[in-house]
Amino acid sequence: LPADDIVVSRYLDRPLLIDGYKFDLRIYVAITSFEPLRVYVFDEGLCRFSTERYVLPDSAASLANQYIHLTNYSINKKSAAFVANDDAEADDYGNKWSLSALRRCLARNSVDVATLWESIDDLIVKTLVAVEPSVSAACRRHLPHKASCFELLGFDVMIDDDLKPWLLEVNHSPSLAADTPLDLKLKSCMLADLLTLASFRPYDAAAYRRREAR
Repeated sequence: LPADDIVVSRYLDRPLLIDGYKFDLRIYVAITSFEPLRVYVFDEGLCRFSTERYVLPDSAASLANQYIHLTNYSINKKSAAFVANDDAEADDYGNKWSLSALRRCLARNSVDVATLWESIDDLIVKTLVAVEPSVSAACRRHLPHKASCFELLGFDVMIDDDLKPWLLEVNHSPSLAADTPLDLKLKSCMLADLLTLASFRPYDAAAYRRREAR
């Protein structure tokens, strides 16, 4: 098969657990330029938990229980054990936390949170450097100016029990759905920061028509 038809993945059999549950991180990343590379990582984000306690898989059949091995919110919200977060201020409750709540939990358990987040930032930058040639080439072909666009990405990251972050995937169009009050709080703040960063201005249709009429 051609190289671009192959995906190689690795199962992380020693994930970091909280109360016995697997979790992953959704980190929002804005890129305003690839030449030079300008990357902004939103300080807040989401921590998504599985709904059944983790056990090391010992066979293909033991991997069949998605509620143990997968942390996807879209899957785990269908579980009978799913606990919804109905209060944006209680951000360390249920199967979806804020990243702030996760950092507090890790700090209470003697994790060097600053060093861990430096490793996550390093992972993000290296991922973007890896795709820079193809993205920059596409920008030169299709954009009138390199500063005429921006991109929001959703990085999904898992941490192993050695506190090493691993990239699960990069979402080109991360979900902005607000299923819970916590979603609404975090994503609205993130979008406000993103639009400010991109220097968006309110569109004045009347002013545009006056300019066109001159």
